[in-house]
Amino acid sequence: MQKQVDIEKALERKYPEQVVLVTTRNKQGKDNVMAVGWVAMASSEPVMFVLGIDQQACTYQNIIETKQFVVAFPSEKMAKETLFAGSVHGYNRDKIRESGLRVQQASIVNAPVLVDAVANFECELVEITMPGDCPLIVGKVVCAWENTDKQLKRLYTTGKNHKLSGVREIET
Repeated sequence: MQKQVDIEKALERKYPEQVVLVTTRNKQGKDNVMAVGWVAMASSEPVMFVLGIDQQACTYQNIIETKQFVVAFPSEKMAKETLFAGSVHGYNRDKIRESGLRVQQASIVNAPVLVDAVANFECELVEITMPGDCPLIVGKVVCAWENTDKQLKRLYTTGKNHKLSGVREIET
């Protein structure tokens, strides 16, 4: 049975949901990472992701500038780093160094790949559209990486208050 409720109340029931880390590198060579919860597949042929990223974000500005980024699916072991990446702005901080994220250079795009992620997808910008109050960034996957540790589990959000975990809440 269903009962009608306000939209915000019903949205509380959508968790857990996926979270990704998006890495970029600006033209001056400064790397950045951002946690993004608004992510989905936009196409299967070619493979594309769509991300909702605020226009004021450093990541958004880097994507506009370079037209490249990496979408990384973090493992449960990266919960603390993911929470940090989603809680701090990157304009005046080195979020990758401060969080302790381990990186390696991507093959095609000029942005870092996250070593401890379950998978990384190098993307080139296809388009940005503005259907509402948040820009949607569509990126075509040009290279993919998979962690060799098949036991790693994906990280998911557990609630709207920035607590993260795949199967349980963590202490922050």
